[in-house]
Amino acid sequence: MSMPIERPKSSRSLTATLAAAFLTLSVTILLVASGFQMYFSIQTQRQIVAGRQQLIAQDAANTVANYVQEKFGMLEATVELGGLASASQEEQEDALLWSLLRLDPAFRRLVLLDSQLQVLTEASRLSQAALGDLLDRAGSDLFSQVRAGNRYVRSVYVDPTTPEPMVILAVPVTDVSDDFQGALLAEVNLRFMWSLIGGLRVGEEGVAYVVDRQGNLIASRDIWRVLSHENLNHLREVGEFVSSSAPFDENGANISRGINGATVVGTYVPLEMPDWAVVTELPVTEAYREVVRNVVISASVVLTMATLAGLLGVYVARRLAVPLLALTETATRIAGGEMDLQATMAGPTEVLSLAGAFNNMTAQLRELIGSLEQRVADRTRNLQTAAEVARATASVLDPEELLRQTVDLVRERFDLYYVGVFLLDEAQRFAVLQAGTGEAGRMMLEQGHKLEVGGGSMVGQCVATGQARIALDVGAEAVRFDNPLLPKTRSEMALPLRSRGRVIGAMTVQSTEEAAFDEADIAVMQTMADQVAVALDNARLFAESQAALEAERRAYGELSLQAWNELLRTRIRWGYRYANRAIAPVAGDWQPEMLQAAQTGRSILSDGTRDSTLAVPIKMRDQVIGVLNLRKSGGGGAWSDDEIALLETLSEQLGVALESARLYQDTQRRAARERLIGEVTDRMRRAADMDTLLQTAIREMAAVLGAPNAFVQLAAPPEPVEDDDGDERLSDLRE
Repeated sequence: MSMPIERPKSSRSLTATLAAAFLTLSVTILLVASGFQMYFSIQTQRQIVAGRQQLIAQDAANTVANYVQEKFGMLEATVELGGLASASQEEQEDALLWSLLRLDPAFRRLVLLDSQLQVLTEASRLSQAALGDLLDRAGSDLFSQVRAGNRYVRSVYVDPTTPEPMVILAVPVTDVSDDFQGALLAEVNLRFMWSLIGGLRVGEEGVAYVVDRQGNLIASRDIWRVLSHENLNHLREVGEFVSSSAPFDENGANISRGINGATVVGTYVPLEMPDWAVVTELPVTEAYREVVRNVVISASVVLTMATLAGLLGVYVARRLAVPLLALTETATRIAGGEMDLQATMAGPTEVLSLAGAFNNMTAQLRELIGSLEQRVADRTRNLQTAAEVARATASVLDPEELLRQTVDLVRERFDLYYVGVFLLDEAQRFAVLQAGTGEAGRMMLEQGHKLEVGGGSMVGQCVATGQARIALDVGAEAVRFDNPLLPKTRSEMALPLRSRGRVIGAMTVQSTEEAAFDEADIAVMQTMADQVAVALDNARLFAESQAALEAERRAYGELSLQAWNELLRTRIRWGYRYANRAIAPVAGDWQPEMLQAAQTGRSILSDGTRDSTLAVPIKMRDQVIGVLNLRKSGGGGAWSDDEIALLETLSEQLGVALESARLYQDTQRRAARERLIGEVTDRMRRAADMDTLLQTAIREMAAVLGAPNAFVQLAAPPEPVEDDDGDERLSDLRE
């Protein structure tokens, strides 16, 4: 049996082999390079989407947290400013609660409790029949939380009457020694938080909502879903928050089913106080729109370049041999990662052209990869810089100092030409410049520079629309910057300053470079501008609180001084002298040093030939109500600084003790007067007829006032009559 003879396979021509090899290598390199480019592009876009989504969620969380913290701040400010931990003053406490209730419509009911959590006073918007018992809704851990000095938040519940989601907040009430005195409870209507959540923008079609630890929807743009108390545990983001099965990823954004049933990119940010979470969702088509477009463009580029490479390979392969092998080796090494290599320029003209084209291609790939990494690094650096500026300004409570630091930090950290901050005036008609960098900023501040809201300026349009604007000095529609004080401006960006859902002004940033800003810069700079706006609003609220506190202190000081003046008017000579180990009333003599101390409010030291006298004023809220005069005989030596400081401290404590004694005496006097009035009134009410009533009234009044004679008579008022001379006189009273 004969074996079949194997015929040798016909070998391909060198031209075909080189052409096929060239085509294969070229396409491979293109695919690898494009694959890396597409991979980095997709990863970068995913990071951008995740970062942007996290920024939006964090901003929404800050908005919700600021809403709750604002309510806590108002409760704590009421406790501190109102002095609720002082001696019982029911009328003042009731007035403070009603003032707070009128100040913020979100408060529906306020209850002040003592240290045993018994109700002292309350204020409510509800009728008496609908009040219910707020303590029954509060949790069992209320007492332990507030006694420990912590804020307290109760889980959200739906009021059966309205029906609306409600939450109970509580803060401890302490005295000046930080001793627990009670608690201030507030029932807050979360309906006022709906407008905050509904106003949040998450891309073009995204949504934001708030859930509690049980997964119940408590705030959303769709109010009916909130009122139905819908539970969202079936959603991925809500389930992770409720179960806490996965650690919170600050840079994470998951693709899952959203609240409206669509596929979305979602993330959530938990709040520390209260135990809620803000969830943001952005449709996948909108979130990865840039990724899809980049993939299509990259695929088209790869296909086009692969086609050109194949045609060029067939042509060049016919004339290439050795130079092509060298070029192939170079391409292989570049595909292996040696991106710095260059093809050798040797061989025929076609080979030289191909080598040059290949070198240009690899240079473009290097530049593309390098620029992509640079853009990512720039965005990361800008985000870090924005966060640094926000942290630096968050601790400043003086509005003017905050504005100065803001413009200087933004200009320095972002390497800008000019930065200015405008705030709306009271009429909301003009945006007035409040801070600006450099000599130009100083001159515009002196001129009272302001721009009309909605006018032709970028700042005016930005404030009117609440949207960021960019102007560039390049392109077919270049913008002319005609401010003579800023002649080098070539790019400008106006950013709205938004705080608590309203625009309070705008920030303008200007650069000497053309096209210095793009849409990506808006997201970074706007986040920083929002943080600055919140810091400005907090500084303003702090200044207003300080002014209100100072006004209240002055008012209380004037009332106390008036009471002391009335008290001292009844006792002109009121004082005692200690001498020879005996105490005796003073004779009313005021020594010169005593008068000088009373007039100046300072301690006066008088050294005589035999004695050394020290007069120390006794003050009550910076007002002198008396003088403490001490004398050393010649053998006692001079008054030392330590002795003077000790006596001044004792004098201050004496003033405080006298004020406390006066308040106690006034309280006792008022209590005795009310008791006496009640007794007299009770005796008069027991009278059976009018005669007995008049007799009882005149007898009790005379006894109370210590009057030996008293007179009461009922009669019609006298009528004027004319006498013979034409003069008017009162007619006699007739029975």
